[in-house]
Amino acid sequence: MLCTAGMMLTGCGGRAETPAKTETAADEAAAAEQAAENEGTSTEAEDDTAAKEGNGSDGADENDTENVGKETSEEGMTLQEAQIRHYYGGVLSQITAGWQLPDGEMDLSTLNDGFGKMSDNRFAVTDIDGDGREELIVQYTNASMAGMFERIYDYDPGSGELKCEFLNFPALTYYSNGIIKAEWSHNQGRGEAWPYTVYRYDPESDSYVEVGSVDSWDKALSETWYEGQPFPDELDTDGDGTLFTIWEAGEEEDPYAYEKIKYNRADVDEWLGGYLAGAPEDAKEVFIDYQPLEHEAYADFTPAYLRMLAENANSGRTDTDEDLGLLILRDEEEHFLDAAKRLLTEKYDMILEQPDPDFEEYTVGKIGDSELFSFEHLNAGFLTYKGEKTGNVTIFGIYPGISVDGAWEKLKAYGFYASPYGEIENCLITGEGFGNISVVFDAEDGKVTSITVSPFCAFAG
Repeated sequence: MLCTAGMMLTGCGGRAETPAKTETAADEAAAAEQAAENEGTSTEAEDDTAAKEGNGSDGADENDTENVGKETSEEGMTLQEAQIRHYYGGVLSQITAGWQLPDGEMDLSTLNDGFGKMSDNRFAVTDIDGDGREELIVQYTNASMAGMFERIYDYDPGSGELKCEFLNFPALTYYSNGIIKAEWSHNQGRGEAWPYTVYRYDPESDSYVEVGSVDSWDKALSETWYEGQPFPDELDTDGDGTLFTIWEAGEEEDPYAYEKIKYNRADVDEWLGGYLAGAPEDAKEVFIDYQPLEHEAYADFTPAYLRMLAENANSGRTDTDEDLGLLILRDEEEHFLDAAKRLLTEKYDMILEQPDPDFEEYTVGKIGDSELFSFEHLNAGFLTYKGEKTGNVTIFGIYPGISVDGAWEKLKAYGFYASPYGEIENCLITGEGFGNISVVFDAEDGKVTSITVSPFCAFAG
């Protein structure tokens, strides 16, 4: 399987085949605070005043979320809301590109046999449980009946934890008060009315708990119950030939005991209605805006978050027009490598050369006699900046000659953290799904000597 949209990349020396987690939330939370405080200047004296914590591997306090909810201009979202969607973008990338769940197995037999595609399945991002934080709903139906599911994921940016709040067969009715009516995958009873189980959202456990279940018996389908007992006509007070069994969660009594088959349709409606009743009005059915499970449907989740971080990190900077890293975040048709070439050629008279005539995807940029830049048009592209600082040219505020500590501090402000896939020391990413960015740099004597930046997706292959 390949990452779509041209992001078929590995980062910093390789990737894990079965990544267990899609983002590092603690680093992102810290990045939000750093973004608010970072002055963004390019002077080495200021860079050297920033102390890099833990050699920059994480440098985050999981409880430090003071500025994460700050309002920004990106479609009215707070930074925390954008961060949550950014994380869900990583989960969705893992599913769409890696055909993997973050917490379980998927039935891939139908897809492997060529019947349909991943986009036949659906997802939604919405606050379905009413806790004030958006959840990710994944509905997977392109599989055998036993392999179909609907999962509700919740990501807590404070703890950095992703949990599955709910898992069931994808025949669900959602209600506005946190109730879910879940129809069973099979009706193996003796009635045409489809059996179902009711669940309610429990804020304490941040998950859904079972309330009770309903099944039915139609006299027309079978005049006797499982024990051979006859249909109790005297209990069928509405005369429709159907009786129901209702059993509450936790009951020890056999739910299919003959004496429990005693409820009429109005009784069942009243039982379910009791869980939907409320003030000032009863709960209403919630209709989910599902999207196809494909990259295009969540393509802006991560870029939106990174743009918001950049807006904060750029505060006070006067050199952003010459920041080659920020070119990746621009929502424009021009590829960031082409934009970088144009900028450097027009402003610094850079001369492009092709060292190897058999490798036309690779060019170098010279300013005077110094080869300071290289451009590799493979996958989503790699740009390298090395040797010495050129004017105000930076990559997310860093440049050759900046201190290693200063480089880490500046990159953290833009959402970068230590890559779990890196085989070298100074390798950072902004996340693992589509739309993320990788920066790797070399250093000598505590100073950065070479920087390479590229779009990044951990699930490429």
